[in-house]
Amino acid sequence: MSRWKPLALLSILTLGITTEVNADEAAWALLTSVEIVEEGDDANWRAVKTFPDPLRAAAEDFTITGYVVPVLAEPYIQTFMLVSDPADCPFCGSNGYGPVLEVHLKRPIGDLVEFTEMTVRGQLELIEDPETYQAFRLIEAYPMGGEG
Repeated sequence: MSRWKPLALLSILTLGITTEVNADEAAWALLTSVEIVEEGDDANWRAVKTFPDPLRAAAEDFTITGYVVPVLAEPYIQTFMLVSDPADCPFCGSNGYGPVLEVHLKRPIGDLVEFTEMTVRGQLELIEDPETYQAFRLIEAYPMGGEG
């Protein structure tokens, strides 16, 4: 019977890893589920956004893992962009264009190397303003497992 214990432990560890990856993918999928439709002409242009109910339900306490893209080079950062995949960073000169989340931390943290992987938690602010394509930002956020 003892020969099954390592296999059972491996299965549990694999399940835990799979669940974490799926949770991260689910958070990014929620963000990309926002629909934006352009209406009007050059004089009366607007971006009409539709926020799915699951995204609205998750907005109050939103946790996501991604890769940090600093906005400014400074010794302490409080605002940065989070991307789901460094290869799809729209600000980095790559060919990709993936989802991006603007993050505002409660408190500044030490500067980070570009593309540092980080999990953050905060309130997802839904931006209904029809004059911008920006649909959301994470505010009052803090790094998980660190400052809070």
